[in-house]
Amino acid sequence: MEDKVNQMAQLPEPQAAQDPVKWWSRSISAAPPMTLLETWMDVFSEVQSFLAERIRADVATQHALLHCTNPVDAQVIGLRHLHKLAEDYHRGAGRVTSLLHAVPGAASVLDE
Repeated sequence: MEDKVNQMAQLPEPQAAQDPVKWWSRSISAAPPMTLLETWMDVFSEVQSFLAERIRADVATQHALLHCTNPVDAQVIGLRHLHKLAEDYHRGAGRVTSLLHAVPGAASVLDE
């Protein structure tokens, strides 16, 4: 009984970083090809949607900057653009990460 308590009280040894090539080959062999293909299609679709939305936001900001009449308005437009940019990248990275968790074995690599 005391042995089990001692084992439970010990901290686990940190794992060495996984070799990405080994991880990738294991995840491919562990998952059906269609699951991987569908996941990567979802990831690429999300990335392209994100890029299209960012381009739309950039164009809207440039349009607003061209029509502003004083430097204070330009500064406010620029700050709003940067704030939205940071929020969008944060949200986009979260979505792509959640999509990648569908790949078997990816969660352990992504959460390191």
